[in-house]
Amino acid sequence: MRILLIEDDEVLLEVLLQSLTSQHYIVDAVQDGQSGWEYAQSANYDLILTDVGLPILDGIKLCQRLRAEGSSIPILLITAKDASSDRIRGLDAGADDYLIKPLDLAELHARLRVLLRRGEVSPTTVLQVGNLRLDPRSCDVTYKEKPVALTPKEYTLLEIFLRNPSRVFSRGQLVEHLWTFDDPPLEESVKAHIKGLRQKLKKAGAVDWIENVYGLGYRLKEGVGEKEAGGRGQGAGGLLGDKETRGQGDNSFSPSPHPPLSPSPSQSLEQQFNQGMSKLWQQYQGLMIQRLKALQTAATAIQTKTLTPELREDARQAAHKLAGVLGMFDREAGTVLAREIEEILLEDENLGQRRGQGDKETRGQGGQGGQGGLGGLGGQGLSVWECKLVSLVSELTDLLNLGEPEFSTDAETSRLLLIDSDANLYRDLQELAHSVDLTWKQIANLELAKTWLQSHSPDLVVLAVDAEEKQEDSLALLSQLAVRTPFIPTIVLASADKLLNRVTIARLGGHGFLVRPVTAAQIWDMATQLLQRTQSLAVNILAVDDDPVFLAALRPMLSPWGIRMTGLDDPLRFWEVLRSTVPDLLILDIDMPQVSGIELCQAVRADPQWQGLPILFLTASSDRFYIQQIFTIGADDYLNKPVVPAELLTRITNRLERSRLLRNLSTKDALTKLANQAQSSRDLELLIKSIKDEDANVPNSFCLAIFALTELPQINLQYGHTTGNNILQRWGHLFCAAFREAEVLGYWGNGEFVVAMPIFTKQPADIDAEKLAVKHRFWEFMTTLRQQVFTAPDSSRFQVNFDFGLAEYPTDGVTLQSLYQVANQLKKNQTL
Repeated sequence: MRILLIEDDEVLLEVLLQSLTSQHYIVDAVQDGQSGWEYAQSANYDLILTDVGLPILDGIKLCQRLRAEGSSIPILLITAKDASSDRIRGLDAGADDYLIKPLDLAELHARLRVLLRRGEVSPTTVLQVGNLRLDPRSCDVTYKEKPVALTPKEYTLLEIFLRNPSRVFSRGQLVEHLWTFDDPPLEESVKAHIKGLRQKLKKAGAVDWIENVYGLGYRLKEGVGEKEAGGRGQGAGGLLGDKETRGQGDNSFSPSPHPPLSPSPSQSLEQQFNQGMSKLWQQYQGLMIQRLKALQTAATAIQTKTLTPELREDARQAAHKLAGVLGMFDREAGTVLAREIEEILLEDENLGQRRGQGDKETRGQGGQGGQGGLGGLGGQGLSVWECKLVSLVSELTDLLNLGEPEFSTDAETSRLLLIDSDANLYRDLQELAHSVDLTWKQIANLELAKTWLQSHSPDLVVLAVDAEEKQEDSLALLSQLAVRTPFIPTIVLASADKLLNRVTIARLGGHGFLVRPVTAAQIWDMATQLLQRTQSLAVNILAVDDDPVFLAALRPMLSPWGIRMTGLDDPLRFWEVLRSTVPDLLILDIDMPQVSGIELCQAVRADPQWQGLPILFLTASSDRFYIQQIFTIGADDYLNKPVVPAELLTRITNRLERSRLLRNLSTKDALTKLANQAQSSRDLELLIKSIKDEDANVPNSFCLAIFALTELPQINLQYGHTTGNNILQRWGHLFCAAFREAEVLGYWGNGEFVVAMPIFTKQPADIDAEKLAVKHRFWEFMTTLRQQVFTAPDSSRFQVNFDFGLAEYPTDGVTLQSLYQVANQLKKNQTL
């Protein structure tokens, strides 16, 4: 179910967000009463959870205003005030229940469940139809007492249908229940999740339980489970009435890979993650040994009273870095030991220095002095802290039990995939990629490539389709890559240059077409252009930490969810990398040599271009002074090392969702979900400027197409604006589906849609062929638009007419205005 959370305390807000989303609620969170009022007017919520002491409009006045408007949404008030008069005021204002801070989260969830089933009578909270059971408290689903593993979205869909067994839900209604307020997905996403739920229920034995009601939507099929229930009629008696179901609080970027490329059932995401971390531990064992030796050297120097400032600082940095990463490799005890060692090295200024005879806190007088190494603590005149540090280093050495480092020969960091047997081409591509810290992986066999792709997600694929006997399988793989999440662009290498080949490749989702003989430079030129474009579409994170082990451990945490991470272990290169990666979120370590994370954060907040970038701090330090300082300079969030993957993903997602909401409000059209006129015009102007500047990472030219709904004003007048809006929404979905790889896609208002399709080929002989293929794509899409049938309020059905115009850069113009004028003139000459 969907909950509106209103709380001005950031800490409590984060705690409640995590707690609610863990129970699969959809949660929209705001921090003042006025925003809460606006959100409540803009969406249908199943419950409002609000603090009383809110800025602008307090919780009690908000409650009064909602009830005065006739709203019956259950309202639960929370406050630090425990006076009976405040409780009475809240209840008299129309609140349904009241909780006092500090909150007991278990009690909060129990009260939420009570309010959400208000007006229902049920002997149990478990939802059951026949042998299918869903427990909202544990979020477990079973069929015939065997667990059924569902994704969060599939779980929520099933709960919706079980709570409302006879109700038909349209795709639009399911979207409202499954996603948060901002940036809802395409309705086609619902179809994919329905398909996944059906397949998993069928596999468990519940065949054809979800029914498609033609033209209306989906529902739980009537009569299912009655035979299994022995005529008990569990289809209604075991349910909790007609109240809409709890929504999905899944704000993470959960991938929905195409079935043939998804991980095998025996290898879950968690297993993949654990395997990846195990390989990373082996890969960086040599660096771990190096850090441990720095501690051992310092411990020996302490015993011999020869600890220099350099040795002390080396040991402190080594302890700091070990504390930050050991817990991520399931060695939490090592994190605790390393942190204690770092604290001693920071606090005791006389550590490892010779003391006079009168110094206190010494040990070992008359003991076994002269024993070297870490085994004995009887060094002459060791203080309590020196003895403790030597003991901690010895304990950490025994705990880690590091042998000689083992190095993995497999290129685990390969982000580019070449599916071709040409070894010389692979070598040349590898040389070009090394200049930008990227690596290629070559797989000569198509079947081996499919296996590798089941557990890897490269940034780009170059696929050879030369072999006649494998061409069908190659094209099938191309179509699978085109719909995979995260999005993977593909360049196709073909042996013949035919229009039909180009059109087929484009239709199946190919993003580049090159004809042999082809050089590595040509492939790399096209690859860099595609990489820059796809990185702007994906979620990009820049992580800055001077510890390469920590950066390497972050990547397997984020990549399964479609998050692309760029790691930087040299803070002096920060500004250069920031501009080249254009991240959606920045992760900074506090304690780094030369330039600290705090100084980098200050520089970002002082720059007009980057001052809105979300910043998350990760550090092994828990010093209150540092925490206060990072929030003062503009940090958005803070996490302690070692990082817990689930918590990191939740924090990242929350920050990105809020940033996306603000960005979408200013850059997206609300109806079509496409870039609005202002944003798409800026994108086009930037594209033109980059081409004029001969930027190697942009296409050589492009085609600008304009589609105009000529009858939109008449449709609004005759059938109403709701019908006109429905047409715009469907067109928006069609444009998104057909032109996913478009350079620019936008809606300019008044029924006018624009598409800029890139021409990447720079070889004169290929440019005309690629332009023809692009135009062919437009002709096919116009056929799709002409086939659309719409229903008017009086149930009559009709189709719409539209104009189409096309201009080429730079042939028809070198400015956006001149291109628009040419395309507009051409569209006036034809109505389709």
